[in-house]
Amino acid sequence: MNPNYAYVYDDFLADKRFEREVAALETKLSTFDMSGHIGRMSLFRSAKDMVQGMVAKGASTVVIVGNDGTLDKTMWFLPDLNVTVGYIPLVGPSAVGELLGIPTGIAACDTLAARRIETLDMGKLDDRYFLTEVSLPATVASLSIEGKYKVSPTDGGSLTIRNLGGHVGNKLVAADPRDGLLEAAVTPRPTEKKSGFWKKETSAPETRMFLAHGEISSKVPIEAHADNHAVSGFQFAVSVVPGKLRLITGRGRIGK
Repeated sequence: MNPNYAYVYDDFLADKRFEREVAALETKLSTFDMSGHIGRMSLFRSAKDMVQGMVAKGASTVVIVGNDGTLDKTMWFLPDLNVTVGYIPLVGPSAVGELLGIPTGIAACDTLAARRIETLDMGKLDDRYFLTEVSLPATVASLSIEGKYKVSPTDGGSLTIRNLGGHVGNKLVAADPRDGLLEAAVTPRPTEKKSGFWKKETSAPETRMFLAHGEISSKVPIEAHADNHAVSGFQFAVSVVPGKLRLITGRGRIGK
């Protein structure tokens, strides 16, 4: 066992359906001499306390094993720990894995073993870190950019603040998580065109701008999704924390 490595398994991996994948993963890791302490998430166990315990015992690389939802459960606290973070999207599809150039399944072990470490920015929504983006679909909110001017989507369009990137429909869109800035994208609501008996929605292009900090606000309650974690309120501060996360990425990381 390599004491420098610790693995955080999502609780769904305890299901018998994933026994074969987990066994193959652990065999592959042992061939690279990267077997380490394993911690398993559960409903009644704090992921943060578990990882902090691993780090206290000497782990310098913490590997998240599961899917993009597993990252959502841990990324809010991982940047504050003095560790290198790895990701094995054992079960796909994985939009974050694709953005980071990490293949889904056992092949992710090869990326982990290569240890191509990048120092990435993290976004913050109020006090919560986010890696990918903050999204507000069909929103009436406005975004104040560094106190200089405000932008807002018209007719119930969407507002997105990207760090690494995310989905626009079925397409992945990458931002630069190493430039010390967030990328804001404002998209009007799709318009509907009629032709005889057929109806077709057409999307207008995004308007993009960059910011180091800003404020999302609305006169009515709104819901924002930070790394798919939903928060509600009238107002949120948004900012970037440059170079906050050490993350093992693949050579095929999108947007680099």
